[in-house]
Amino acid sequence: MYVTMMMTDQIPLELPSLMNGEVAMMPHLVNGDGTQQVIFVQVNPGETFTIRGEDGTLQCIQGPAEVPMMSPNGSIPPIHVPPGYISQVIEDNTGVRRVVVTPQSPECYPPSYPSAISPTHHLPPYLAHHPHFIHNSHTAFYPPVTGPGDIPPQFFTQHHLPPTIYGEQEIIPLYGMSTSYITREDQYNKPHPKKIKDRQIDRQNRLNSPPSSIYKSHLGNCTTVYNGTIKTHNGAANGGGCGGGGGVGGGGAPAVKKVERRARSSPKSSEPELHECDTETKRVQDILSGIEKPQVSNIQARTVLLSWSPPAGLLNGDRHSNGLPYTCTYEVALSDKGRDGKYKIIYSGEELEYKLKDLRPATEYHVRVYAVYNSVKGSCSEPVGFTTHSCAPECPFPPKPSHRTKNSLTLQWKGPIDNGSKITSYLLEWDEGKRNNGFRECYFGSQKHYKVTKLCPAMGYTFRLAAQNDVGTSGFSQEVVCYTSGNIPQTPSAPRLVRAGVTWITLQWNKAEGCTPEEVITYILEIQEEDNDSVFHPKYTGEDRTCTVKNLKRSTQYKFRLIVSNVEGKSSPSDVLVCTTSPDRPGPPTRPVVRGPITSHGFSVQWDPPEDNGGSEILNYLLEISEGNSEANQWEVAYRGSATECMCTYLKPGTLYKLRACCISTGGHSQCSESLLVRTLSVAPGQCQPPRVLGKPKHKEVQLQWDAPPVSETSCHISAYSVEMTGPEEAVSEVYHGPDLECTITNLLPGRTYRFRVKALNDGGYGPYSEATEVTTAAGPPGQCQAPCLTFLSNTSVLVSWESPESFGADISEYRLEWGEDEESLELVYSGTSNSFEIGQLLASAHYFCRLQAINQAGAGPYSDLVTCRAPASVPDAVTVLYVSDDEHLDACPLSPSVCLVLNWEEPCNNGSEIISYNIDLGDITIPVGNITSYVIDDLLPETTFRIRIQAVNEIGAGPFSHFIKAKTRPLPPLPPRLECTAAGPQSLKLKWGESTSKQHTTDDMVYILQIEDRNKRFIPIYRGPSHTYKVQRLMEFTCYAFRIQAVNDAGEGPFSEVFTFSTTKSIPPAIKAPRVRQTEGNACEIAWETVPPMKGDPVSYVLQVLVARESEYKQVYKGEETTFQISGLQTNTDYRFRVCVCRRCLDTSQELSGPFSPSVAFMLQRSELLLTGETGRIDDPKTKSLMPSDEQFAALLVLGFASVSILFAFILQYLLMK
Repeated sequence: MYVTMMMTDQIPLELPSLMNGEVAMMPHLVNGDGTQQVIFVQVNPGETFTIRGEDGTLQCIQGPAEVPMMSPNGSIPPIHVPPGYISQVIEDNTGVRRVVVTPQSPECYPPSYPSAISPTHHLPPYLAHHPHFIHNSHTAFYPPVTGPGDIPPQFFTQHHLPPTIYGEQEIIPLYGMSTSYITREDQYNKPHPKKIKDRQIDRQNRLNSPPSSIYKSHLGNCTTVYNGTIKTHNGAANGGGCGGGGGVGGGGAPAVKKVERRARSSPKSSEPELHECDTETKRVQDILSGIEKPQVSNIQARTVLLSWSPPAGLLNGDRHSNGLPYTCTYEVALSDKGRDGKYKIIYSGEELEYKLKDLRPATEYHVRVYAVYNSVKGSCSEPVGFTTHSCAPECPFPPKPSHRTKNSLTLQWKGPIDNGSKITSYLLEWDEGKRNNGFRECYFGSQKHYKVTKLCPAMGYTFRLAAQNDVGTSGFSQEVVCYTSGNIPQTPSAPRLVRAGVTWITLQWNKAEGCTPEEVITYILEIQEEDNDSVFHPKYTGEDRTCTVKNLKRSTQYKFRLIVSNVEGKSSPSDVLVCTTSPDRPGPPTRPVVRGPITSHGFSVQWDPPEDNGGSEILNYLLEISEGNSEANQWEVAYRGSATECMCTYLKPGTLYKLRACCISTGGHSQCSESLLVRTLSVAPGQCQPPRVLGKPKHKEVQLQWDAPPVSETSCHISAYSVEMTGPEEAVSEVYHGPDLECTITNLLPGRTYRFRVKALNDGGYGPYSEATEVTTAAGPPGQCQAPCLTFLSNTSVLVSWESPESFGADISEYRLEWGEDEESLELVYSGTSNSFEIGQLLASAHYFCRLQAINQAGAGPYSDLVTCRAPASVPDAVTVLYVSDDEHLDACPLSPSVCLVLNWEEPCNNGSEIISYNIDLGDITIPVGNITSYVIDDLLPETTFRIRIQAVNEIGAGPFSHFIKAKTRPLPPLPPRLECTAAGPQSLKLKWGESTSKQHTTDDMVYILQIEDRNKRFIPIYRGPSHTYKVQRLMEFTCYAFRIQAVNDAGEGPFSEVFTFSTTKSIPPAIKAPRVRQTEGNACEIAWETVPPMKGDPVSYVLQVLVARESEYKQVYKGEETTFQISGLQTNTDYRFRVCVCRRCLDTSQELSGPFSPSVAFMLQRSELLLTGETGRIDDPKTKSLMPSDEQFAALLVLGFASVSILFAFILQYLLMK
């Protein structure tokens, strides 16, 4: 199958002869608008081409045939070729491009095309990824679109086909190697909704999976069909253009038998086919991923030659049917950030080697290769690294002068990039100031600066620089010119005037003295533009010795001076040159205007001086006159002098003249002004005939006609006519002015008599009036009535009266009065002959509109002006919404809710007068309030029910009362109880208030709020509840605290009580451990105990008591601040018990607080040993001493017993609560 593509804007009218019965290009397609792409699809004998129409029907075209297709936008359609075939675009010498779709076997090419087509000419990469480019499509569908015109039948060999136009996004899959067998057309035209998603998934899988026949050598012949079943003609298998019945497989294999395949509509063939595609895609990807790492050779400083080998799987077994191996596309990725850095694709193609260019010298690179075949891309190869060689340095920047004198220059420079090899030296060359492009070496070394000496003053020298390393020498930098110092120039002479113009002055000056020829001299010309400005401004700076100063004012004096400068500085200014610009010629005067009346033989003209006199005084004016309007007429001077007006006389009557003016000054002759056209008057026209009435007069208009007056030799053309009308009241007015011989006069009054006369007008003026013509208009509708008069008889009725309008020739038969509250919707309320009407049942303060109309036999007259009125105001309406605010609003009220009520209402209709107050009725009293909608009624009795109503009052009076509402005040809130302190401790206060009885709890749900004063003198709540006692914890010892209490119930919060002050007590000293007793020499012992620090600044002392033998009371033996005490004179074998307590001596109250005693310790003085035990019964009995518990043990037993009892009671209470 062959596809011929043509661009219609490039196709010649005479096309070459086409092969195989192709059809010539249609003229109406060639001559289409814009650039259009026309494609001829040639269907060979034995082939079938399928097109889908817009209605979904399929059309099968059997070869031989020629199918024309056209693109309206000129884009080339993507052509999809089946597996085993290739496409190539061939353009002949006539500009016709043909896309040839042929098998890869040389025997399958048509005889008119070369067979040596490279297998690499496959589908372009951007077509392979197109979403519509489906490899496994069974049918080629072409949307037929109406072309520029119908194609005649003689343009087709066997089939009559309309031209097909494909859109910009349409893809034309082309399968010309076999016949597409279509079944179940309805299923293709209208796919089932449930199968659309499955088909989309199958289509995407086929798009991502290459055909398996590409990698199978046993399916590489021409008879392989990938998109349908094979049809044969004349008993031979059609191989897509291959002749003969034998196969075209490798090695002359026998012909492949007819392959039995299901149609596209068969669901049984889709799953194995999809599985086969996925398997082949994975197999190909594995083969492509086996590519070896590339080889690097010929490494240079900026180039490297890279080569690689194809994947191992494509070298041996996989070949085309023509015996040639498959080729891949390779992508080369380069990274200069290391082996694991970011890689960038730098090459994509089919070659097996690539030369990398534009690399950086002495840089490490890594490169890897990908293999891509038919949109399947394998994994990258192993990266290979290489480092480019070093090279000569980069070209340095030019040197810069850092210091200069009259005889030396100091230059310095920066080092360039060394390109991998360190710079060893620099080469500085100069031209020795000769400026002949000949350079000599000035310096060679490793320094970056150099001083050039023995130079001439004020002279320029050219330098250039190069860098050198171990590899080579760089190129020279840009040349730079440096100047040595010199002398300041001498004061120049003043510039000379060459020529002065209107806006320019040309000056010239001599060359500066005392300067060498090689020195660069700059001249600065300064100008002083105004006399009041004493500053000179530079106007020119350069090396030339002449200058033309432009953009100056005309006839103006300027001052110039010259300054000479060189590299060393500027000279003193020269003497001042004074010059004056020339005056300019004046501008034209204004266009002449006629002054006074124009007569038949003359007129007077006047003009104004020119706005621009050119800088000099006007000497004379010239007034030129020409007869006629033609430009060919000659101008004659009618006046010459200094005046600005002239009287033109002795002119011809009724003649057109042109006039213009100009002026003369020392600057020259001005241009002429604009021309003035003036025509002298002609003779006035004669009397006209009386006007005539055309047709029958109407009630408001009359049409008149008249004849032109007789024409004489002295009169000229009549330009207009004037019609004068005299009304019924002898009012005269001009009703028409124009060139026509008839007119229509409108806006007349019906039934009235008018008189008309006419006169003619030409350049000579108006002629006399004609005789008058009387005309009476027909009767018409009545005139517009005057606005009706409204008189209110009461608050609810009004009397409407009116006067009769003009009848205009017919008596008035009826009046119509319209009335309403809306201007847009008025209703008819009266129709009759009376001149008044009474309207009742008006609403108070309501707006009303009315209008009146008169009617006679001729029709209805216009409505009168709209009249508006407003009914008188009345007392307000009754208040409809009245209520008492709820509890939330009462809480916000500043007064007690027990003695007040918050009353709210909505404002009623005021009936035209603003409400000024309200009256609140409580039965026995009435409370007046202002114009408000909320009021607080106070000074009421608690727990009392009231019946309340309200009325509104305006300037008219009081309105009716509203309905009654009932409201009840709250009871009084409770009074606060008295606070008492029942127990005070060093860190707590137990407070009590009121009396707690069961009767009070059942009758009154009272809540108490207890507050304490903090450090900031603010009261904060510490308790809220129904209890009558509360213990305040965590207080400071011996500190006063202020409290107050408040009672709250359903009636509200009561007032706070007075402030009660209670104080905590001071803390007693703590109990200390049992003292320690130690026997000393003799009959003595030493008692020691622990130390207690001072308490809140108060000192502490200790009291030691002893219990001897069987005495019943302890005796104090020591009191003091020491923590040890010795007792002597003890008896042996006597039981002694010692205990200690701490005493706190309060400094502020001189009170002494004693703490609890410590546990006692027993002591017995013996000769042989000292026995120390706890609290025992008999010391002399060892058995008894071992059985008696000590004080610590006895205390532990008591604590354990109390804890057990507490736990038992807790379990009992929990059990009772759960029950």
